[in-house]
Amino acid sequence: MVGPGNITYEMLYFMHERKVKRLAEEERRSGRAFERFTVPLLAVALVASLAWGYSEYRSRRGWEIRAENQYNRSFSELSTHVGELETQLGKIMVSNSRPYLVKSLSDIWRQAYLSQEDIGQLPLSYVELTRTKEFLAKVGAFSHSLAVRLNRADTEDTGQGEGNYQYLTDKDRQTLKGLYQQARYLSAQLVNLQEEMLEAGEKWSRVDRLAMTSMVADVSKRMETNKITKGFMMMEDGFKRLPEPEMEGNLISFQPTPKGITGQEVSMEQAREIALDFVDKGASRYQITYDEQIKGDYPLYLFNIVAKNETERQRQAQNKPCIAVTVKGGHVAWMLKERDVQESKLSLEEAKEKAQAYLAERNYREMTPVGVEAYRNIALVSLCPVVRQTIFYPEMIKVQVALDNGEVMGVELMPYLTFHDPNRQLATPRFGEGEIRKRLNKDLKVERIQPAVILNDQYQEVLTYECTGTLEQDRYRVYINAATGEEEKIQRIDAYGVEIK
Repeated sequence: MVGPGNITYEMLYFMHERKVKRLAEEERRSGRAFERFTVPLLAVALVASLAWGYSEYRSRRGWEIRAENQYNRSFSELSTHVGELETQLGKIMVSNSRPYLVKSLSDIWRQAYLSQEDIGQLPLSYVELTRTKEFLAKVGAFSHSLAVRLNRADTEDTGQGEGNYQYLTDKDRQTLKGLYQQARYLSAQLVNLQEEMLEAGEKWSRVDRLAMTSMVADVSKRMETNKITKGFMMMEDGFKRLPEPEMEGNLISFQPTPKGITGQEVSMEQAREIALDFVDKGASRYQITYDEQIKGDYPLYLFNIVAKNETERQRQAQNKPCIAVTVKGGHVAWMLKERDVQESKLSLEEAKEKAQAYLAERNYREMTPVGVEAYRNIALVSLCPVVRQTIFYPEMIKVQVALDNGEVMGVELMPYLTFHDPNRQLATPRFGEGEIRKRLNKDLKVERIQPAVILNDQYQEVLTYECTGTLEQDRYRVYINAATGEEEKIQRIDAYGVEIK
């Protein structure tokens, strides 16, 4: 027998071997169990991630196709409307019938308005199209003004015999000739650009991506290499070589002097402090770094918004948040952050409250939401100031609110700076609310009547009564001129106050 005190080397070796084999067997069993449960889980996770990725790809691809179709439709309609504009301008140059002139001028105004709408639906916000837009605005305002004059004026005998009347002055015809030449040029350029796009297979989605990265330093170079943006830039340049028709003072200035940009010029460092205060409000989350000065009639300092948090800073790497401050007076003109918002947790009503509180904290008080719409999990809230119970629509501020966490991702303040007049004197309305009710369509179920200042067809401020109501299943806003009692504008709106076009 072998006692405890005399265990041999062979016995120790045997015991060790058994232990090693036992551990190896346990490890193999554990490995098989791990493989049995983990591998299927990994496979399921892989399939789920692939399915989610494919779903996201299809969703994104579907959105791109819809956007491309929408852009193509808008561009095609722009070409059609401008072509019709040219045709009508040519016809009225040889017309001398007042009913025909009034009808044609009204149609020209409509085509000019639709053309402006079409341009606004294209991703060209950062392509300089001042002369093109100015032409469309001028031809629309001129035709509208001339049609109103012809409607009101009595037929005058020129003294050249019975039935010989001249409804247009020589100056009118000279102006029409200049507008016709510009319309013919614009129509030809759009047709040529449309053909070039088809031949080259150019896509509007590429232009859309350029617009989304418009704050990147080399965007101007990329716009010059893109056939679509380059075509519009060349078209705009060609407008500068055409003679400018004289309007004889019957049109407004189409580039109104911003009334809200007041004060002395500020330095870059002063503007940087203003930008930091606007973005941060003492939270110490961001740094503001100078980028460049944007030239123009009203120069701007452009700054980058840099997050102090490393994770947030990495997220901002591709789309740099920016803020612009006017050199004169140091007013914030706009602020923009860009990121993907994956889900909606907030309602549109909550988004309105977030936007309203954000502006109030930055001393834009007494702002009331007048419309809100959602796009890709971001709410675009439109707010207007209310002074003595009167809504001022020209001073609208638009705020982008992320619907996942309520972050304000963008603020557009230029309309406010353009039309805000601290010394504005409100006109006294000629008609009261009771008289206005009598002038509304009897079938309109009126919900509210409130004084409102709007811009008319010639971009002039007009004091009106905003009458909100329903007819059948639709909601409307009817604006009645407070001085004349006539309808100025009618809008069909959705449940959130956004105009349905």
